[in-house]
Amino acid sequence: MSYVECLQKTIDYIEDNIKEPITIEVCADVAGFSKYHFYRLFTLFVGVPLMEYVRKRRLAYAMQEVNKGRRIIDIAIDFEYSSERSFGRAFQKEFGKTPGKFRNKNYAIPQKPVLEKNELIILGGLNMEYSFSDVRIAELDTMYVASSYAISNNPEDDVITFMTKWMKNNNIDLRSRQFGFDIPVSEDQRQKGLRGYEYWIKVNEDTDVCEGIKLKKIDKWNYAVLRITNPFSNPFQVIPAGWNKLIQWVSSNGYEPDCRSECYRDKYWLEEKLEENGITYMDIYFPII
Repeated sequence: MSYVECLQKTIDYIEDNIKEPITIEVCADVAGFSKYHFYRLFTLFVGVPLMEYVRKRRLAYAMQEVNKGRRIIDIAIDFEYSSERSFGRAFQKEFGKTPGKFRNKNYAIPQKPVLEKNELIILGGLNMEYSFSDVRIAELDTMYVASSYAISNNPEDDVITFMTKWMKNNNIDLRSRQFGFDIPVSEDQRQKGLRGYEYWIKVNEDTDVCEGIKLKKIDKWNYAVLRITNPFSNPFQVIPAGWNKLIQWVSSNGYEPDCRSECYRDKYWLEEKLEENGITYMDIYFPII
């Protein structure tokens, strides 16, 4: 079963349960991925993060209920809003007017997306200061990592600052390999402009860690790897574009794993920042079977 088929299962699940509580953990389970794989895949293929997509679909269905003349408070409760006021704010933000302005008007719910093979969001306007390498296959040996994460407006800077200070205080070699990846946040956190990022430092298996850091064992695995030159020239476009290119390569070269494979579920998509001869690179790692 391909990525597209797995993600389509989640889209269908959301439609069938639009008035029920929906979490990224449940949706990832429906698709057959860990929530970290699912979070990035859904955003790349659908174009928005999961909970933003759920919010938009709920409001589309709620609009139809508003048109039927139902009480606003009943609609708010049906679609998982805590109050009429919070529903009204969300509704006005989405449609530009309050629910009362849309009474007794014809409204057709937009069709749910049906994903096509290799359908990814299209990113434009990238500058030419970056470049992508050819994709290579590499194996990462079993390793132990000190792991921490941050949820904030600038989670990468926050968690890297925290981990760098910990490394210096504990005489950890600053040249140790370091990996990071996006992690999902709640809809409430996203609405506040918050993002999540987890960061790893490769360490020895007997390394002592402190509060806020976990020691994890990462099993040996094969990865498709793509290198981005100058990834931070426009990171919110360049890095996703690199992931798009890597996913397309994996799919077109027969490496796309079956999302139902249990051995694949807990693998990570990784980003490794490198400095060579004054140039910044980022290697991105896509786990393959």
